[in-house]
Formats: sequence, structure tokens, C-alpha cells
Amino acid sequence: MKNHLYHRVSALLVALCIIFCGVAAAETQATADLEALYPLMDLVCAAGYDPTAGTALMVPDNEGVLEINFVDAFIRLGQVRGALGITGETMADPAAQTALLQSIFAAQLPKTELVVAADVGTQYVGFKPVTVNNTGDEGSLQIVGEMYMAPKPLVQLTENEFTDVLWIDRAIFTFKSDATAMNGFRLMGFSTGLELSVEEEMQAYSESIVVEYVNTKLGFMVLYPAVFTDDLLVEDANGVSAALPDNSVSFFARRTENAAGNALADHVAAASAQLTGAVVDVNEELSYGTISYTADGYAVFDVYVVTKDYVYQTQLRYLTSLMSEYSMYNGYLLNSFGVDELAAG
Repeated sequence: MKNHLYHRVSALLVALCIIFCGVAAAETQATADLEALYPLMDLVCAAGYDPTAGTALMVPDNEGVLEINFVDAFIRLGQVRGALGITGETMADPAAQTALLQSIFAAQLPKTELVVAADVGTQYVGFKPVTVNNTGDEGSLQIVGEMYMAPKPLVQLTENEFTDVLWIDRAIFTFKSDATAMNGFRLMGFSTGLELSVEEEMQAYSESIVVEYVNTKLGFMVLYPAVFTDDLLVEDANGVSAALPDNSVSFFARRTENAAGNALADHVAAASAQLTGAVVDVNEELSYGTISYTADGYAVFDVYVVTKDYVYQTQLRYLTSLMSEYSMYNGYLLNSFGVDELAAG
């Protein structure tokens, strides 16, 4: 059974044309408007992220106050990245920091201070925009997408480096048109998927990019990319599969007999044995195994759940040139792949 929750209504650039520039405005202008916000959104994610806890600080609206540790990290990381015009002089000048922050955030500011240089690590924390929503408030918009950690910004990653991308959480930015703000838009708030205050928006976002497939007969469910429309889905005795017409992206989820009687680790080891450069992860506690690899110009991500009688497998396969667009769905596949046998046990 295919449970189509909610599909994306508009493409990202079309939405930006409407929100930023008016219906008749050029697509190139909309692209430029969005790209101007990239460094800021990346920096907000990085400054607020706590890798130990795996969470990020929320940025409040004009009724809240930015936390001083966020401000310090924002200035420090901005200087290291060379973003938003932040320099060593900015770090040493609280007045310059205040002026900069006032041009970006709607939130109230703490008393700024001398920011001391410190090790910011080698990992890059950033944001991948996926959808844009018109909030109904004139001049206001929400940009929703995925926070990530990687060796470099997504656009700079090589094929091999994509295996090191960690998709952290869903996130949402709210901006409002303001001629006095940097790039003409003031940041009204930032939240991650863990915040109850944006639960409805996050649910709508998830439902716009993935679709739930449930097979009660075979006893499993999974979320797959919404790019696979109804007419592309093929169901058979083992499960479901789909591929785009140009075969650039494909997907399947199935249940087969565990003819060899292998345990999870043994099955995953056998499945990866002949794959060059495969990255394997077996989590016995959560009863899953994954294999990531590239072959013949495609990136492949497999998830396995193995029981005494059956092998459950779901796979997403896409051209390596599409890694920046589709690798985020690996996490959705893994986190949603549910097997009734394990739930019942």
C-alpha cells in the first residue's frame, strides 16, 4: 500500500520567484537571492551545533535573545570561513560585532565581547535548502532543508568524500524582507526538527519529500523519495521497486527467503565481499546493516534486516553526479525501514 502523504507542490526556484521577485520575475534573480543566503544559513547551523549532544541551538525571533556562546561561535567560525565579511578585526571589536549581528538577526543581542581564536575542528557543518514556503505574512518566507556535517561544503565534495557526510537533522529558517538587513532579508528564526514549535512545518516538509510504503502481507514499511510517482512504482510478490525514466535514480524494498540461514553480520559480510570500496555498518543492537558503495557511475545505499526466515532489504541507487541531491535520502531509508517481525518480538 502506498501512502502518499503530501507531495511538493512547487519547485524551489519557482517558489523563490513568487516570494522574492513576483510571479513574472526571472528565475536567475530567484537563484541569486537564495544563494546570497547560503553562507549565513551554513554559519548559523555551524555556530549552534553541539556535536557532543547532536543538537543545535534555536535562534529566536525579536522577542528572544541570542545566547552569547552562539554569538562567539558565529563570529569565530565566520572569521575562519571568511564569511559575511567577518575578519580578525571583527573578533576584536565588540561594536563591529554588534553592528553586524544587528544587520542579520531579529533577535535581541547579548553584550558582545572580545572573541578569542580557538580550534573549530576540521568538519564543515552546513545546510542544504530543499523547499521554500510562503508563510502568508507579506515579505516572509521559510526555507526548510537538512543540516549536515562533512569534510567540506557539499558542492566541494568528491565522490569518495560523500560517504563521510552525516545528515544531522531537518532544519527551518524564517526570513523577512527588510531593506536594512544584510542581503535584504532579516533572519526571524531558526529551529531544527526536534523543536515542538515547528512540528507542523516539519511534518509538512517530510511529507513533501518522502512517501510511505507499507506492505502488510510481507511485513515491512519504508519511506522513499517522492520523486517516484505512482506510475513509476512496480509491486510484485517480493515488494516494490521504481526507477526514473532515464534510470538516473532507482529504489526497491523487498523481502526474500533467508535460504542460507545467515545471521545479520554474516549476510552483510557476504553481500559486501565482492564490492570494491564498500563502507559497511552492522548495528546488532538496532538489528540493521548498511552497505554504501559506488559502481559503474552510481552510488548505492543498501539497508538489511535479517531474521531467521527472511532477509529484508531496501536500496537507493543514483548517479554519482546526483549525490548532493539524493544522499540525504539514505538516512530516511535507514531510519524508516521497519519490520513487523522485530516489532512483534
